[in-house]
Amino acid sequence: MRNSVPFLLFFLFFIACASPSQIPAWKNNATAYLEDYKIGFLTGKEGPNEPHFAKARRELSSGNDLHLLSVAYLTKYALHAASLENFETSEFARLYRLEPTPAHMAYCHLLKGNFSAVEPTLLPPQYQGFLRAALSGDVKIALREISSIHDPLSRLIACGIWTRYFPSDENLLQMAIQTASAQGWRRPLLAYLEKLQIHYTTHGNQAQAQAVGLRLEILKK
Repeated sequence: MRNSVPFLLFFLFFIACASPSQIPAWKNNATAYLEDYKIGFLTGKEGPNEPHFAKARRELSSGNDLHLLSVAYLTKYALHAASLENFETSEFARLYRLEPTPAHMAYCHLLKGNFSAVEPTLLPPQYQGFLRAALSGDVKIALREISSIHDPLSRLIACGIWTRYFPSDENLLQMAIQTASAQGWRRPLLAYLEKLQIHYTTHGNQAQAQAVGLRLEILKK
């Protein structure tokens, strides 16, 4: 079951399958902190010290559960990928050496753009079509597969992965912008608008680049 559940929803899945009396306090606390971290990160309210993630990590460490701690780090990396931000995976690598879970490594490879190293059956279902598109490098297939992902965050993660490792595409960037703006996710919204401005500038569309720049100026105030 773990292999088929999207990592970002793992904690919610866990709670749904157990009554409150069955869930230790540290797991309840970790779930709440990780959700606060996710919301704070996407809305641009989580600062550089990432206090909610640190609290979630502390609770998970209290439970001595390296599997869930790995999930937390993958969640963190996925949010950075969705926002076109760099991240390094050394903490996850340390955990994986102690408690290897192939599905975790498959997801990490996907986030890092190591597409040929991913075992497709170990990915959450919504990413399997996207992986096929990434292996082919065909943006038309990617647009179709990403647009079919119903969960907004999973869709944005796929947009982020494609944008980081393939040439920028206007339609894909617009999809990411629409997804982020519909959810009120300021951090990735600004990132994709900046990427779109660069795309227009690079392709000689100065009027469109200027329009995006003016929009960014307004939104950042």
